[in-house]
Amino acid sequence: MKRGLLLCVALPSIVAASDFFEMKIRPTLAKNCFACHTNSKMGGLDLSSRASVLAGGKSGPAIKPGAPSESLLLKAIRHDDPHLKMPPSGGKLPDTVIADFETWIQDGAKWSDAKAPVTAAKLWSLQPVAAPKAKSIDEILKAGNQPKADKRTLLRRLSYDLTGLPPTPAEMDAFLADKSPDAYTKAVDRLLASPHYGERWSRHWLDVARYSDDKLDSERDAPRPNAKFYRDWVTKAFNDDLPYDTFVKAHVAADAMKDRPDLLPALGFYGLSPEFQDDRVDVTTRGFMGFTVACAQCHDHKFDPIPTKDFYALQGVFNNTELHEYPLAEKAVVDEYDRKKKDLEAREKDLKDFENVQAGALANIFTHQTARFLEAARGKGPADGLDKDVLERWKKYLARTNREHKYLDDSTNAEEFQKLLLATDVEKKDVDDKNHITLGSAPNREDLSQANLLSLPRDKFFLWRDFYHNNGVYTIVAAKLPPYLTGEFKAHHEYLSKRVDDAKKALPKQYPFLYGIADKAEKDRKVMKIHIRGNPQNLGEEAPPVFLTALGGGKLTTGSGRLELAEKIASRDNPLTARVMVNRIWLEHFGEGIVKTPSNFGNLGERPSNPELLDYLAWRFMENGWSIKKLHREILLSQAYQAVHPDQRRRLDAEAVRDSLLFVAGTLDPKVGGDAEPITEKNHRRTMYGSVSRRRLDPMLSLFDFPNPNQTSEQRITTDVPLQRLFLLNSPIVMQACEDLAKRIENEKDRVTAAYKLLFQREPTAKEKQLANTFLTSANGTWPEYLQVLYSSDEFLYLN
Repeated sequence: MKRGLLLCVALPSIVAASDFFEMKIRPTLAKNCFACHTNSKMGGLDLSSRASVLAGGKSGPAIKPGAPSESLLLKAIRHDDPHLKMPPSGGKLPDTVIADFETWIQDGAKWSDAKAPVTAAKLWSLQPVAAPKAKSIDEILKAGNQPKADKRTLLRRLSYDLTGLPPTPAEMDAFLADKSPDAYTKAVDRLLASPHYGERWSRHWLDVARYSDDKLDSERDAPRPNAKFYRDWVTKAFNDDLPYDTFVKAHVAADAMKDRPDLLPALGFYGLSPEFQDDRVDVTTRGFMGFTVACAQCHDHKFDPIPTKDFYALQGVFNNTELHEYPLAEKAVVDEYDRKKKDLEAREKDLKDFENVQAGALANIFTHQTARFLEAARGKGPADGLDKDVLERWKKYLARTNREHKYLDDSTNAEEFQKLLLATDVEKKDVDDKNHITLGSAPNREDLSQANLLSLPRDKFFLWRDFYHNNGVYTIVAAKLPPYLTGEFKAHHEYLSKRVDDAKKALPKQYPFLYGIADKAEKDRKVMKIHIRGNPQNLGEEAPPVFLTALGGGKLTTGSGRLELAEKIASRDNPLTARVMVNRIWLEHFGEGIVKTPSNFGNLGERPSNPELLDYLAWRFMENGWSIKKLHREILLSQAYQAVHPDQRRRLDAEAVRDSLLFVAGTLDPKVGGDAEPITEKNHRRTMYGSVSRRRLDPMLSLFDFPNPNQTSEQRITTDVPLQRLFLLNSPIVMQACEDLAKRIENEKDRVTAAYKLLFQREPTAKEKQLANTFLTSANGTWPEYLQVLYSSDEFLYLN
């Protein structure tokens, strides 16, 4: 537990520190910092090596390993210091990126050493999967003589592993009474056929796919109600035992698999993802092949045979695709909705354009009154005739001590400041006009990234922002505009507003659709160029779409190249794909993978503890038509799985804890699929149908180690912290389950025995009965309180 807790604090997923630096830190430095802080050494700071970062610049060391709060670099990107905000253009970095830097510094600011990468010929995971000499898992593990777990333990283990739910008392009684030699085999087959099997195993894959029910937005909730179609498709794929090679290809290129329209929901793998192309390269290569290709974004991979050109060759594939919505409605319904939506958008634009013109005119009027506003706000001039709201904003602005320009203090002449503000506003409009011309003449995205755009001097920009940008002193938002309008202007605004309201009422509920991607039109597709040191403004040679050179390469020439990429990932000639998936499945059954780094089969990852077993499973997986259920069956019927596992006691994960609470109480809704709902005591759906948010993860999920949906997660980290126990003592979800279970057993002749059989699938001992009776006959002992004790016990929360 201590090791798990340490890792949970140190890194957001089980990855090598160097992997974390290469995938999370170096790309951000290259994109936002290297232009000014490598050769140029602005401010004396060079960010090209760990030594130079520790040495720092004119302001001192950039980082203090292990102490984020004392690190100047983190303060700069957090914008904690008004005089030190980095990067200087493009705005503040996303909160998730800042959190990555905090994690990195806390963990010691590890920096990859420049070692020669291992060649493809030497890397174990790139060698062909060897045909097995052994005939079974047990022959390889010599597991035939291991003591077998008792039948109760076996059925609990099996039921939780395959469905995430405990066996019912009836199922346990039937299994214990069945003395036939195939009793266990029948239990395996029954559970594999359960619709709840797909729910359990799709959730494991959704961790890898970084699934969520919303869009990442740091300012507001942005739900995606149609996200469920991808989640439910994955559940159905597992229940139907869709061959894994088809599963893989559908995720990457279902739209190009013309004979299988039923596979289209799989494109939600990308359509629901964070909208970064490098994320798509990372989740594709790590998720399916356990290869950290994203580490080659800024330079050739330091440890694995992945040149930078390979990264941009694959990123080029995804750059030539775009987000696409696939309607799940008749064409007439889609056309009618789209027509009315375009009409609404046109009317909203008319209204917004009118409001912007009027707000701009008001801002210009206020600007010409600047001297009067300034003197009145200082208490040195009359306020007669001045707008009260604007004057109030002026007073608040003067009270600020963190203004980022030098033009205004107590001694500033009001008339001179008014002239400066008028001139700055004119200069900003002139800059914007020239930039629009420049951007309009840029033929493609790469030219856009290199366009030489103009800008106001720093102090003038901040002055303009403070008065005319969002929440500026002279900014009049649309909601506050009407009181300023009179006569024909007021009537026209009312007319435009009514047109918008009418169009909103006429707009029907949008048809359901699938989130996905599609190839860009041929005229819009471009060959990617290498970004030298990860800098999009420093372009190198072209990187045409090809597969990984370490796996034989091969041009990807049809459309964006996604279908060919999918076929190469799912090919039997690719030794990574089968090995990675069988390792993921082994991990979920035994708590630890044969390769302990499930998403890194490279030189920095762990080597397999039993290479023969890994290849045996991979070979059998492919020989059995990539059937996941057949793979499960072979593992579950092995003596190795059925043996006593004294060192593999596992706590139930977040979903199994809550689902078991409801299942035992008799209130779990068994419906498969459907809308996501907030996790509350009133929601009785399985936890996998609880809302998963990229912006604000549900507290119960977070408490029980649910992974961050903003990044691919290779395995759950288990912690054991006091707050989990407090949840079991105080959560309304637990309280409600206790009340419901008390009602469920209230008519039972022996309620204590009934509770034990529901919760633990066994009868209580004489001692346990005595303790129960002692508590229940005491002055304050109630059935819900007694059941809460049982729910909180290790026997309910842990499995072995």
